Amino acid sequence: MGWLNHSVLFIAQRYIKGSRKQRFASLVALLATLGIAIGVGALIVVSSIMQGLQERLKANILTDCAHVVVQAQERDIPYLLSLPYVNALAPHVQGEAMMQYGDDISMVTLQATDHNSLYVSPKYSASFGLTSRRVDAFTLGVGDQGTPMQAVVKMPSVDRMGYQYGSIFPFIPDNYDLALNYATILQYNIALGTEAKVRLISTQNARYTPFGLTPIQRNFKVMAVLNSIDKSAAPTVIGNYEDVRRFLRLGASEMYYRLYLTDPFVVEQVVSYLDGRYNYIDWRARYGDFFRAVGLEKVTMSLMLCLIVLVAAFNILSSLTMVVSSRVSEIAILKTLGLSNLELLSVFLLVGMSASIVGSLLGLALGIPFALNAQDILSFMGVSIVQGELPIELNISNIVIIVVLCQVVSFLCTFYPAYYASKADPVEHLVHS
Repeated sequence: MGWLNHSVLFIAQRYIKGSRKQRFASLVALLATLGIAIGVGALIVVSSIMQGLQERLKANILTDCAHVVVQAQERDIPYLLSLPYVNALAPHVQGEAMMQYGDDISMVTLQATDHNSLYVSPKYSASFGLTSRRVDAFTLGVGDQGTPMQAVVKMPSVDRMGYQYGSIFPFIPDNYDLALNYATILQYNIALGTEAKVRLISTQNARYTPFGLTPIQRNFKVMAVLNSIDKSAAPTVIGNYEDVRRFLRLGASEMYYRLYLTDPFVVEQVVSYLDGRYNYIDWRARYGDFFRAVGLEKVTMSLMLCLIVLVAAFNILSSLTMVVSSRVSEIAILKTLGLSNLELLSVFLLVGMSASIVGSLLGLALGIPFALNAQDILSFMGVSIVQGELPIELNISNIVIIVVLCQVVSFLCTFYPAYYASKADPVEHLVHS
């Protein structure tokens, strides 16, 4: 390559090393290198921690929460399974109710999933450990006579991505058992193991009697604890599918299906296929604002740390400008010796980008080990950010984006002084030197 030959590399190396007359410019370049290293390292550590916290919240909240609930008929199952990012679906029912225990009463979201009727999309059957022979038994969830076929999956089942399928509480029908989360149990001061009974009251499908509109009421036994974080105004409680359908007085034609997605965050792409065709509700109705706040905090922290890289890039601009200003006569001599504008541009681009490249490598060398050992380092310092183990999620794509953006910003700050040097008039500078 003509623009990157031995002469270009040799001259760039001499300018990078600097001279005694260029000590201040060398100091500025060193500070720029350290600034970029600190910025890249901090971005890697913070993004890894924030990504880990986001993944933990997603696992604790959205694993148990229904990703999408669609009102459809059994004949619609093949179409729903064919949607992108849909792993499986199962019959589901959900409704709002009032829960009373003693003198305490509050709103809850009553849910139930039929753990005996899971339909798995062949596209994602490997996530459930299904062999190809068993997958061939059904195509897109439809049997030989066009009737939906259920995948043979032991319930409850967890796929390889860690998402829970089916009911994690195999309650027996007609027992009217219920699972509550820890926060609700503490709120009501319910003693576990005593089969405490709570009363659920719902106006959904309420009937008129001689006494007026009579809500549905039923006692449920608290038999299990739902291990989830639910800070919503109407926390989720889980019961048996048949019991909940009977309690809410749903007819045989009122069928709802819970769609399990490969990732809850791709819900926007999935519901675009449902708009105008089905009534549906997704997890964003309950937790959308919360996760938007988490995402905004993640972006805000990243932007604040990007300012470190930006300041370091301006230092590169300053140091390279000083180098070019002090070496105009040398640039003129190099041009008279036959060095082309492109080769001169390459020389000073290499000089400016060397600080960015070295700084990025130092940032990677510092940031990745620090992120992986952040818990041990914080424990040694006596600092506790979260309860339990600090979640760390090193995302290669995030690291690549950080390094690439750093190089782009540095290149933009380097280009102008390098371009100015390449366009310098050798006659004018030699006359005035």
